[in-house]
Amino acid sequence: MAISIAEANAVSDFGYDKTLTSIVYEDSPFFMRLKQKNCIKQDGGTNIRWDVRYAELGNADAVGPRDQIAFESKDTRTAASLDWKYYLGHGLMNWDERLQNSGKHKIINLIEDKSKEIKEDMYEKFADDLYATSQVTNNFAPLAVAVDSSTTYAGIAVADVSAWASTESVSVTLTLFSGTNSLAFMVAASTFGKKSVNLHLTTRNLQNTFEALMIDQVRYEDVEMANAGFHNLTFKGAPVIADPKCPSTLWYGLNTDDIDFVVHPDYNFNISKWQDATQMGYPEALVKTMSVAANLKFKRRDTQFKYTALVYTN
Repeated sequence: MAISIAEANAVSDFGYDKTLTSIVYEDSPFFMRLKQKNCIKQDGGTNIRWDVRYAELGNADAVGPRDQIAFESKDTRTAASLDWKYYLGHGLMNWDERLQNSGKHKIINLIEDKSKEIKEDMYEKFADDLYATSQVTNNFAPLAVAVDSSTTYAGIAVADVSAWASTESVSVTLTLFSGTNSLAFMVAASTFGKKSVNLHLTTRNLQNTFEALMIDQVRYEDVEMANAGFHNLTFKGAPVIADPKCPSTLWYGLNTDDIDFVVHPDYNFNISKWQDATQMGYPEALVKTMSVAANLKFKRRDTQFKYTALVYTN
């Protein structure tokens, strides 16, 4: 007997759909790091808004006990705003699949595979969009836009707020400590008080270059990321991790404490039931969807940096 809608949903509810939300972040070093630091946030509203304080108030001073004080106001804040970005994934169980997978174990194997497929497809889309070279209308803000010295992000232009800029280098050679384009210089330029870079993302080749430069240095590994399956060495305490999705020549230094991936609570990797697809033009087929509304929120940009032109050397 062919698999029914009720059977498909019963198997999904029992074993697989409940796990999709928790594991969708775990294959990406960027999203895994945000998850470790509790930076996957839920929020509602018509858009994502937050205040950015871009200047010191500058009103505090030493005074005489009888001095007259001139009270004055000063603009120190502006509002950042991001629109929700909508993602929809779907899985289709064809007529022949329903017929051919009628046995109990075949049903379970098929549902498991279809569930994994939806999750993996959504992950691939997120991982690709993270490294997009520019803002695409329907996509969340990529690193290339958020971590930049000149682009407008979240409605705030660097021309209007000079502090709303990341450090950027077009150096072609990676060096550790010497010069104004060295890794140590970039980290220092991206440090504000106690806030500093705590994650480096780059290519596999550039990670190899970094490891070669570190041969004579003390070698440490970030245990949390290593336990999550991401081989790394640290630089000033921050793991340097190769992300296969990262385009060549790029290196991002990120302070993930200042980054949230904000997900709408009503569309937080929602998994639908399997439904009849007849009205979609597929008689006897079943379909289910995964829906997400989210965006990538950088609370600060000045604690982030990027190299854009590094050349691999071994």
